[in-house]
Amino acid sequence: MEACRTTGLVSLFLLLFWLLIPGHIHGQQTSEQEKYHVDSTLFVYYQHCKAEIKSPSVMQMLDTLFLMAKEKGDLRMQAVAISSKTDHFYFGPSFEGQEDSLILYTNAIKDFARKTNQPQYYYFAWANRLITYYTKQKKLNLALYEANKMQQESESREEIDGMQNCYQALLRIYQSKELYKQATLYAQKLIDLILKYNLNKYNMTNKYLELSNCYLRTNEPAKAWKALEESKLYIGNELNQGAYLCGLLRYYIHTKDMVKARETLKETTQLFSKNTELRIKRATNLLEIETNYYIETGEYDKALGIFQQAFEKLSQNGFITPTLYRTRGAIYTAKKDYQKAIESYEKAFELSDSLNSAQEDIAVGEFATILGMEHLNLENKELIQKNQEIQLETRRHIIILLCIIVVIVGIMFFRETRLNKVLRRAKDAEQSASRMKTEFIQNMSHEIRTPLNSIVGFSQILSSKISEEDEESKEYTTIIEQGSNHLLQLIDNVLELSSLDNGTTILTETKIELNEFCLQCIESAKSLVKPEVLLSYQPEKSELYLCTNPARLGQVVLHLLHNAAKFTEKGSIILSWHILPKQKQIMICITDTGIGIPQDKQNFVFERFAKLDTFSKGTGLGLALSRLIMERMGGKLVLDEQYTDGCRFILVFPI
Repeated sequence: MEACRTTGLVSLFLLLFWLLIPGHIHGQQTSEQEKYHVDSTLFVYYQHCKAEIKSPSVMQMLDTLFLMAKEKGDLRMQAVAISSKTDHFYFGPSFEGQEDSLILYTNAIKDFARKTNQPQYYYFAWANRLITYYTKQKKLNLALYEANKMQQESESREEIDGMQNCYQALLRIYQSKELYKQATLYAQKLIDLILKYNLNKYNMTNKYLELSNCYLRTNEPAKAWKALEESKLYIGNELNQGAYLCGLLRYYIHTKDMVKARETLKETTQLFSKNTELRIKRATNLLEIETNYYIETGEYDKALGIFQQAFEKLSQNGFITPTLYRTRGAIYTAKKDYQKAIESYEKAFELSDSLNSAQEDIAVGEFATILGMEHLNLENKELIQKNQEIQLETRRHIIILLCIIVVIVGIMFFRETRLNKVLRRAKDAEQSASRMKTEFIQNMSHEIRTPLNSIVGFSQILSSKISEEDEESKEYTTIIEQGSNHLLQLIDNVLELSSLDNGTTILTETKIELNEFCLQCIESAKSLVKPEVLLSYQPEKSELYLCTNPARLGQVVLHLLHNAAKFTEKGSIILSWHILPKQKQIMICITDTGIGIPQDKQNFVFERFAKLDTFSKGTGLGLALSRLIMERMGGKLVLDEQYTDGCRFILVFPI
């Protein structure tokens, strides 16, 4: 019974010591900047804010830090700025509305962290600020309510930061409620999580020591010893070593091995005497264990002296509990100083009644808060359910509309498919007819051309044998020869059109000098020009080389010159060319002062067999054939609509 009481005192001192230690916000100050690659300006300003964390002015400073981080695009420092606002209310002096302010900024950092995918800040503020605040204020039901919510959320999302923080929070809460079976469960869960995901093992010694203490409280010394052995593997400095020795000493006292307890106490005292950090952070812990040791060994004077030192340190921080007075009463009882023992027990009962009354008030308030939260959650769920029903109805209407659209599209697609089949059959029939037409034209043209060549040849022979005196015979043979040539030209044009319609390509790989080419065309057209017409050539440059198809290009230019000569009685015919540098093209113009083409007939003349004067000579295929040749060469043939003094045909093709 005495061992359980002393172990309970150990646990209480450990818990009070933990509540007195401020939580570490962002790791060690010296390595923080390098570790997180923080901008130097932001880091220095953050350290300034950190130094003023309890001052009311720090809230405005943290707003400035947030804006600075936002300008630099640093989401992590923005989260730190909001999170530090929870630090201000957590570490600052108590005031009315402190809890509401802490809840407000905890929700603010949770909202920001979730939006920016930074779960470490989401769970840190929730666990180490809000839940820890509830624990320190003995609002354990509220703390447990929030911790359970965090556990459900973090485990459902499989977020390791959240699980680590909530297991730690639940461990502290169950220790505070003296429910050590549950505390043991979460201490083990926390260790397993750290080992499974290879998390930071800096405080693993303390984790195992907490587990060992929980096992002692549930009277499982074998498991407590195993946890102690595991903690020894992670000792990295004298602070860890001191904590381990305290845990070992506690174990030996619990198991009544006072010989080893004496040796361990001596080693622990020596280590504490030479290490200042240990004396500052672990002094109370060692004093309460020493008190238990001397109680167990029956050295009650020493126990009372050590206890008094611990009592004074705890009094300075306002952590006097009924257990402390009961421990002092037990020491006085053992010393047979019954008057002081009675006084101590009276103090314990008085404080216990006061605490029980206060805790009942707190519990009532906690349950009222929890009921209020549940009521709000229920209303929220009802609103969500209504919203989901509305969304479901909307989706149902959308689905019906989509089904109608799909049916309409399906019908249209079916009709389109059927129409495409009909069109495909028509297209195939058209292509077949076109091929048959082309084959017919080619075969007939070849068959007609052979006797026609004979007619032309014999008409020329006949014309040469008729004497000049026989003018009538001479005229008839000339008509025969001209008609035969005209018919031969028609057949050649038809064959050429048929060939180009079939997609025959025209190669443009022959290099020519453009001025020389144009002068040859001028010479070929001179004999057709009427006496009162001036045929001239106007180049842009004295020399220009380009790659083209001179035969095809000459065919087009000569035809246009022949047309100009045919319809120009007087005036001029000009062949000119210009470079279009931006388009990398050549523009050749044939300009005349002839009869011209009416505005409404300018597109008609490019159609096949199109003739403005049905009695004029020609087949009406020249311009259609010329335009098709230019298109196959990658150019175009157009009529200048702005020119009204005759005709101006323009050839445009790539250089």
